[in-house]
Amino acid sequence: MKNPLAIPRHITSADRLLLRWAGLSFAVLVLIVALTAAGLMEHLELEQIRFLGGSPFYIGAEEAQISLLGPAGTFGLCLGVTLYLTLVLLRERRFSGRLQVGILAVVALALPGILCVLWGGVLNMAAPVICALACWFGAEILHLFRRRS
Repeated sequence: MKNPLAIPRHITSADRLLLRWAGLSFAVLVLIVALTAAGLMEHLELEQIRFLGGSPFYIGAEEAQISLLGPAGTFGLCLGVTLYLTLVLLRERRFSGRLQVGILAVVALALPGILCVLWGGVLNMAAPVICALACWFGAEILHLFRRRS
């Protein structure tokens, strides 16, 4: 009788992709939690408020004190961005395609942090942007190691 819990002797390419995806996603999320615990995200939010307070945005002092997204919402956004973007970047075979996806993701995630002036508050998008950059960088490293082996 065959054991249903037995580990297969060979690993398919789909299993390797799943392992790379889970490992990279976990590493990026741990990085974001570590940077948040170290206080870097708070520092980046203060820099964003300083940027939005100057020309041409001139966000008001009352609006600068309103945070449109809390820590749980920010982590949820980072989770979604990380899980989706790592899969897309790991499946893309060409460097130019990965670069285009990475640049578009960073721009799309950074834009609401600037447009928040219109919404009457501050939307700190530093963590999702760092997630996108870390996903792209990690995918490049994994593709580099994959080519060498």
